[in-house]
Amino acid sequence: MLLPLSPYLRLWTNRALVRALASRELVARYRGGALGFLWALINPLLLLLVYATVFRFVFAPRADVRPYALFLFGGILAWAFVSGSLQDAAETFRANGPLLRKTTVAPEVFPASAVLARLVHLLLALAVLAAAIAVAAARGSVSPGLSALEFPVVLVLLAATVLGLALAVGALSVHFADVRDIVGNLLTLAFFVTPILYPLTAVPERWRPLMRLNPFATFFASIQETLFFFRPVSGVNWLWMGGTTVVCLAGGGAVYELLRDSLAEQA
Repeated sequence: MLLPLSPYLRLWTNRALVRALASRELVARYRGGALGFLWALINPLLLLLVYATVFRFVFAPRADVRPYALFLFGGILAWAFVSGSLQDAAETFRANGPLLRKTTVAPEVFPASAVLARLVHLLLALAVLAAAIAVAAARGSVSPGLSALEFPVVLVLLAATVLGLALAVGALSVHFADVRDIVGNLLTLAFFVTPILYPLTAVPERWRPLMRLNPFATFFASIQETLFFFRPVSGVNWLWMGGTTVVCLAGGGAVYELLRDSLAEQA
């Protein structure tokens, strides 16, 4: 089969369990705090205030990207989803090892729930980003347009890509302990070679084809287009994102299926 659908079909069958596990993780994260889930809004708000202060009074922002704090904030939020999901996926099977060995639950629900929990965090933080965009628009700093409606599609494709990678990372981490450290270092490198701190146009044109080798580059360039520059995503970028998603889902599913039967005993 060209696309290993088995883990995704099982995830669909067990979607209620995935939601329950993601909800459990979110509740556990904020249990005991006086503000509870409000921290999911307060944390990104504080981050935005720090960026706005630093790039207004300390560092001179890029002249071609104003307001730079808003530009950076959107990319950082999306990157937190990507890096957090993959790092959580690298730990999830070992963290749930006893449950894996005692039940017949489909193992793929654990990395999927980790991705879903991080996605919920991102969606909550996007409320702060939306408010910031509204304030910037009222001040005339940005001009929102209908191209922003393309962002949810970009996000769905990005989430599917991360899910495929999370399945592979989770399965490989159980069998090879070094994978967790390798993933952490690769994510650090990827942060700087992904258009987050800078727009894709800042990269010399001769190097831009190499940027395509980074599976996240086109997604983040498209996030900038839809949520900051408010320009429609190009057809080439849609094709590249769609192809990247299929490759990551297929590759991640294949790696996961190859190692699935030994996850419980190795976790």
